[in-house]
Amino acid sequence: MKELTDSYADRADDAVLRQRLGTDGYLFFRGLLPVEVVTDVHEQLARILYDSDWLARDADPRELVASGRAVEEGSAGFFGAYTAIQSTQAFHELAVRPELIGVASQLLGEEAFAHPAHICRIAPPSPGANPTPIHQDYRFIQGCVDTLTTWLPLSPAPPEIGGLRVYAGSPRLGVLPVKASDGPGMMRAEADENDPEWRTTSYQPGDVLLFGSLTVHGAMPNRTKRLRLSADFRYQARSAPMARDLLGTGKPHYHPDVPDFPTLTRGWTSTKSIEVPPGVNFVDRWDPRVDDVPTPQSRFAYA
Repeated sequence: MKELTDSYADRADDAVLRQRLGTDGYLFFRGLLPVEVVTDVHEQLARILYDSDWLARDADPRELVASGRAVEEGSAGFFGAYTAIQSTQAFHELAVRPELIGVASQLLGEEAFAHPAHICRIAPPSPGANPTPIHQDYRFIQGCVDTLTTWLPLSPAPPEIGGLRVYAGSPRLGVLPVKASDGPGMMRAEADENDPEWRTTSYQPGDVLLFGSLTVHGAMPNRTKRLRLSADFRYQARSAPMARDLLGTGKPHYHPDVPDFPTLTRGWTSTKSIEVPPGVNFVDRWDPRVDDVPTPQSRFAYA
């Protein structure tokens, strides 16, 4: 598997960044976010996981050593700890850091905003938990094909702990067919998992991987004894359409198993990080499992 290409040095050049995203389907920024900010979020979430008995009692919670009570995403016993994580203001405010909003706006050529459904991934060791299958975000996010996803580690994520891998050049394949699969999302894109253009790296807090909604990506198995802690944040242009949530707009990740934001945000000093700006055009969703999905035109020249 190849190493991710670092795009940090090209941050100031809009044309180069857009060309890289169009060619590879991803951008990787080593050390884009302040380490101390990411570390603060890591420590707050580690305390929640420790108090929820997901972490070994005889180890420092910051080491994220898994206990036997750590469970796979969405399974029984998951939502108590996850609700506490979704109630953490600092986690949501990480999604609207100027570094992330800035690079999304730079790529989209206009003001961008973060979708409120900020996702925290807590990956227990395999084989007890299934990694996120390879997929394209477009079937799940819908709305605008040029919605961008950032994936960032909240703790060190070498390949053996199940860091994310991306299939370079995969957006040129268009919207791929899917089949049922285990793991988060429950769908797997029909792409070649052995293609030499799969890429990953040893991630550190502060690193950011950004990709488009047609880029095929997925997690690798966690072969350590620790939890992998990471975040998925999504961004779109304010002028672009946004798909309605099934139970309303602007809901938390895993709602209604997780309470709505009025409950989650009790005691917060600000809710700006989870608000959709006024004037956004909402469109209906379609069944993400359908076979033939036309590939929408993108502002990025995928070639």
